[in-house]
Amino acid sequence: MIAFFRSLGRALLLGLVRLIYRSSPGGSIDASKLKKVLVIRVDPRVGDVLLTTPLLRALRQGLPGARVDLLLAAGKEPLVEGLADRLIPFKKQDFFRHPRRFWRLIRSLKKEGYDAVIEAAHWHAFSFTSSWLTQATDASIRIGHDRGLAAHFLTHAVVKDERNAREVPSKLELLGPLGLATAGEEMETTVERGADVEPALTALRALAGDRPWAAINVGARKAECRWSPEGFGKLAARLDAELNLAPIILWGPGEERLAEATLVASGDRAKLAPPTKLAELVAAFRHSALAVANDTGPMHLAIATGAKVVAVLTLETGARWIPAQSDHFQGVGVDGVGDTSAEAIERVFQACAALVANSTGRRDAMVDS
Repeated sequence: MIAFFRSLGRALLLGLVRLIYRSSPGGSIDASKLKKVLVIRVDPRVGDVLLTTPLLRALRQGLPGARVDLLLAAGKEPLVEGLADRLIPFKKQDFFRHPRRFWRLIRSLKKEGYDAVIEAAHWHAFSFTSSWLTQATDASIRIGHDRGLAAHFLTHAVVKDERNAREVPSKLELLGPLGLATAGEEMETTVERGADVEPALTALRALAGDRPWAAINVGARKAECRWSPEGFGKLAARLDAELNLAPIILWGPGEERLAEATLVASGDRAKLAPPTKLAELVAAFRHSALAVANDTGPMHLAIATGAKVVAVLTLETGARWIPAQSDHFQGVGVDGVGDTSAEAIERVFQACAALVANSTGRRDAMVDS
């Protein structure tokens, strides 16, 4: 019944969009005249924010005379502090809980007088929230992907390039109407900036002894993206025995049982890290010899530090969210969360071994921590 009313509500909303909003296609853009640009990415997941950082970097480099702001989900500001000229936190629930604060924010966006707004929500599905926020700025240039009813809110609707299956190149397509070049696909994070992470690193060094460590993040928000503790445990044992890495299991709130099960499956070759805050988690990745994770937020954080990362992909759709295979990243598909076959573990292990053996070393972090 709930699903029925939710579908009905969405159908009514889409019908109203068709009646109220009309597309207003714009012409060519002289990017050199832009003084204020706003990027909208209010999706609340860690990965969604980090996947937008290559777009921010390209805008700031391509528009050196402009101010580039980012409207993002409240609470995610520490992830990207300093990567935009101004971070504007957004709380969708304020529409119902704190309407005065919500409308005060909308008025402030209009008052800023943005020359251009880039709606950078998911390209595969229409987001009314992001589209409406884009329209509400009253900017004369409104850029976003052409999907669903999004074009009703845009002046420059970008047709998706089907050759780009991954998320970052897809986001960079939004530079097209501005005539700007990309500035690399590397993600960035500044979450460690100003944080005291040395005590956490001292604890990790004590666990690792005199060896480099492999940071193994066993959790994931979605159960279908969470590889079995048995798989991680067997992998950890091989990293210890064959690559001389100290496997350290990282875990978050509610993941202690997963971590303990992984420890048991490793034959106690792995070590359990103490509970870590977000900045400490990032530091653990940044200083690791190798990071292994599921397709989840911590995977994106590890990649953004410049660490060597192996991602275990339990879903075929996982390929969309990862960077290209390189000497710093390997994505390895397994046949679902329960695939702990010798063949699956061998493929994940070989990806780990290849990254560790690579002579190019770490990719320099994009941002000083």
